[in-house]
Amino acid sequence: WTPADVKAVNRFINSRRAVVERVIAQVKAWRILHTGFRRPLGLYGRVFAVVRGLVFLAAGRPL
Repeated sequence: WTPADVKAVNRFINSRRAVVERVIAQVKAWRILHTGFRRPLGLYGRVFAVVRGLVFLAAGRPL
């Protein structure tokens, strides 16, 4: 590996990591997941899927 290759790989990894960290911060900031889940536990997966879809929609990326 040349130093240029290492730099390119690090740039790629860091760009992906930054996106993931922003999404996690947005999900934590949303009240629906910030507080305790007050619905039947059977609905948690469905609610989380909707929130995940909204996060990707807000980011302009397909699911």
